[in-house]
Amino acid sequence: MLSNTVNLTPNWDFEHGDKLFTAAIDEFVTAGYKAASINTILKNAGMSKGQFYYHFKSKEGLYLALIDVLIAQKQAFMAKVMRPEDFQQDIFTILRTQIQHGLAFGRVHPAINRFSASFLREQGQPIYKRALSIHNFEGNGGLNQLIEMAYQRGEFRTDLPLPFIKKAIGFLFTHVAEMTDLQESDQIEQNLLHFIHFLQYGLARPTLQE
Repeated sequence: MLSNTVNLTPNWDFEHGDKLFTAAIDEFVTAGYKAASINTILKNAGMSKGQFYYHFKSKEGLYLALIDVLIAQKQAFMAKVMRPEDFQQDIFTILRTQIQHGLAFGRVHPAINRFSASFLREQGQPIYKRALSIHNFEGNGGLNQLIEMAYQRGEFRTDLPLPFIKKAIGFLFTHVAEMTDLQESDQIEQNLLHFIHFLQYGLARPTLQE
């Protein structure tokens, strides 16, 4: 379900889809969230204010809907490219594989990549905190399932309880952009791999640290 929308769906295509979302991406990327103008977005989308407010309550609603769609499209992409055998690896290898596929997704969808980069520039702003309050890795079902399976396989340190490991990993993934520099495109992959390296050597049992 998209935030504050009526008939827009997660299957929307950033490159070839809805004119409103395309115009919104251009405006948010160019001006930043705070300075972005709904009037400019509507003019470029060829949409009236009445049509806009039928679907959205505010600029914030539109922004959060863009994030909803981005996440839905990325999840669909990951479901296609991740193979069953990928999940037979240890959790740290799985996370590295997912990072590589995630970066490939950004290259395939440059509009999404642009919007993601502009979102990272909103760090410290209310809209950034609002988005993270809705979309975070704490309580994320897919990630928690990976953690539980890894815990059952004995891949984590035995002196750390499972609830703590879940909370720690979820919190760190939610705030990874604040811990590492993800705005320099040529350094994103290396910084994310450094992050996984940090997780592994802090949480893994000794045989997985070698």
